[in-house]
Amino acid sequence: MPITLERPVDTTIHDISANLCRATGAPLRVHGRLTGPDGAPVCLVLGGISSDRAVASSRNETGWWPAQAGPGRAIDTDHWRILSFDFLADEVKPLPTTSDQAHAILALADAAGIESFSIVGASYGGMIGLALAVLAPDRVERLLVISAAHRASALAQAWRSIQRDTVELALQYGDGRAGLDLARRLAMTTYRTPIELESRFYDPEPDCRDANGVVAYLEARGREFAARVAPQRFLALSRSMDEHCIDPGRLECPVTYLAVVEDQLVPPEQIAEAARSTPMGTLKRLHSLYGHDAFLKEDAAISAAITSFLGG
Repeated sequence: MPITLERPVDTTIHDISANLCRATGAPLRVHGRLTGPDGAPVCLVLGGISSDRAVASSRNETGWWPAQAGPGRAIDTDHWRILSFDFLADEVKPLPTTSDQAHAILALADAAGIESFSIVGASYGGMIGLALAVLAPDRVERLLVISAAHRASALAQAWRSIQRDTVELALQYGDGRAGLDLARRLAMTTYRTPIELESRFYDPEPDCRDANGVVAYLEARGREFAARVAPQRFLALSRSMDEHCIDPGRLECPVTYLAVVEDQLVPPEQIAEAARSTPMGTLKRLHSLYGHDAFLKEDAAISAAITSFLGG
């Protein structure tokens, strides 16, 4: 398999890439990153569909999880080496499965000479972590799954189907990004909780950040997402989440599940089901008014969970 190492970004960050072969035999390029000192234990870090290889912030860019990854953080890049990657998306037809994503990660690990690693995965990243632990049990040492389970819930599938139909209808009219804007607005109402939205947007202070109301908030989130994500990429990853399904009874490593009690998208009962079916499964619960987005908002609680998991 042809492997290339791209030019280092700085002294502790190295971008890596590898080739996969598709079912047709055509090569598929996979891009990832290593952040942290050579020789340190490796932690694969995976987030939601909006995340990418930039986990920790650097002098050149802002990472998607700076509260948890970086020097002195829960995933301390002075002592851990983070492996991350850019998800496969619409370049894989008809869609990239979570198992496809797992194969891509293994190709990157091989490119970097990494034999085994721990995994911290949240949301879609937690699904991929579970698929990877089933696919390569000899390489996954332990797994922390935050707000993800062994399968997609029916309600989550229902919400995502409406989002995809909105994007696909807009594509038919030649404005896929407008459809993606609307789909993201709907998605935000599933990520958060009624309690949070009510507390923020019912009678806010005139000069506060939420003074323009919930509609303006959703419009801003939709515009921002549509400006940086292609509609086709969103459709592929949304379908991938709905198709995800693994047998937790096949998991051989210790798995810690963290369920957010108020999560509408991945109900805590579903995560509890996964934990009960996992031979070495442990379930932890967290209360948060941020619901599914708790992994991005509850900095102290998520940091404590990761620190405990990694043995810090």
